Amino acid sequence: MNGVERKKEILRILSQKESVDVDELTRIFGVSKVTVRSDLDSLEAKGLLIRTHGGALSAENQKLIRIFTDTMTEEAEEKERIARTASSLVHDGDTVIIDTGSTTVHIAKYLKGKNITAVTSSLLAMNALMNDETVELIMLPGMLRRYSMGAIGPLTKNTLHEIHADILFLGASAISDDGVWSSNLVEADTKRSMIKAADTVCLLADSKKLRMKGLGRISSWSGIDVFVTDSIPDDFREMLEKTGVKVILAPEA
Repeated sequence: MNGVERKKEILRILSQKESVDVDELTRIFGVSKVTVRSDLDSLEAKGLLIRTHGGALSAENQKLIRIFTDTMTEEAEEKERIARTASSLVHDGDTVIIDTGSTTVHIAKYLKGKNITAVTSSLLAMNALMNDETVELIMLPGMLRRYSMGAIGPLTKNTLHEIHADILFLGASAISDDGVWSSNLVEADTKRSMIKAADTVCLLADSKKLRMKGLGRISSWSGIDVFVTDSIPDDFREMLEKTGVKVILAPEA
């Protein structure tokens, strides 16, 4: 078995059991620990797993992963309403970060014609804005995560450290009482750098994601300033408002 085949098998094993150790893989493949560690390091550099002492963890929560083209069509009307409502928070002269996500990508078309600087990790948001000459567009570099069609990883984070934005439109895979979640650990880490770069953090998510958890926590609610959604239970809204989060419900068209 060559290196490419070993790496594919490691990812297959992780998809089933979510963690592996070096000793186990050494026995399975009949190679040295040095070779196995090299394979794991290579996969980590691509954001496909997280290295641990003596092994690795899956970087993905397989239960929450859905193909991006599918998530774009799910709850489409609600996502449009959320994006349209959130776009009213942007003013000429602002610097805006647009995160990846099936809801956040909708906001790009509502920012057309505004005299703003838009920073994005999303290829789809970039595509929506690239021909609008009123928008100064900055595309974040990094490793492509195909499930979300966006850049993640160390290169993305390093660039964000050099950026200051007025507002971040943040996406999430899941939302719980104790915070906001991603299905990917590397993506969650990248999103935390986005939060640090912005004065105001605006979470965009439809109500279908409420009271769920993902693999990696992006932030507690103390890191979120505004939450725009289509509907929310009264008790959940009360909890958020006590935390200091401004909740905005997108009106029906």
